[in-house]
Amino acid sequence: YTDQEYNEILLRGCANNKIAAFTGDGTDYNVMIEATDAIGKLDGQGIPTVKPWDPDTIREKMELVRKSGAFAVAMDIDAAGLPFLQNLNPPAGSKSVEELKGIVQMAGIPFILKGVMTPKGALKAAEAGVQGIVVSNHGGRVLDQCPSTAEVLPSIVKAGRASGSQMKNFVDGGIRTGVDVFKALALGADAVLIARPFVTAVYGGQEEGITAYVNKIGAELKDTMRMCGASSLDEISSDMIWNP
Repeated sequence: YTDQEYNEILLRGCANNKIAAFTGDGTDYNVMIEATDAIGKLDGQGIPTVKPWDPDTIREKMELVRKSGAFAVAMDIDAAGLPFLQNLNPPAGSKSVEELKGIVQMAGIPFILKGVMTPKGALKAAEAGVQGIVVSNHGGRVLDQCPSTAEVLPSIVKAGRASGSQMKNFVDGGIRTGVDVFKALALGADAVLIARPFVTAVYGGQEEGITAYVNKIGAELKDTMRMCGASSLDEISSDMIWNP
């Protein structure tokens, strides 16, 4: 598939199953153009991800996001400290709280910051005014000996709640089954992100493949909830998992 074809299948398949798909970004400007075009065709039912570029590039890409009508936008910062990003064209890199505040205001729609791995990072995100964070270590591919997201999620959620923040806490990283979703929710996540299996689903069965995978996860989650005594998502709690 071209990027355009892939995005359209992914976004349409996810929207039909009442979940939101994230699209990507890259040094090739067409990646964002095709992603936001696909989101626009679905009346904004998708979340474009903008990398932490220089201010002028972010401004240009936020304009594409606005034209798409996307209901939310994300920025992935989980690799923003790597030196090679600063040498890209356009350059990218880490952002201060003040810089993030400006980006959040520029977005004008709910803003999700992906790549938070510490309570301190979560509090900085809250200070910048983001509406949601994704606890993510970029699949463990950025920094050796980095902890798993499941290990750090509870402390991040606790810090946010103690500060009075209303941010949503999302999490990714190796979530593949409904049991994994249950564990993440029990650890404090409001929702989860799953990436690679959806790539397989798109290439293996297009929208039908996405539906099959979503139904599988949903059935597994429902079975796990019944086995653990939770009749609704709100009833899933930390005492339903073994966490030494």
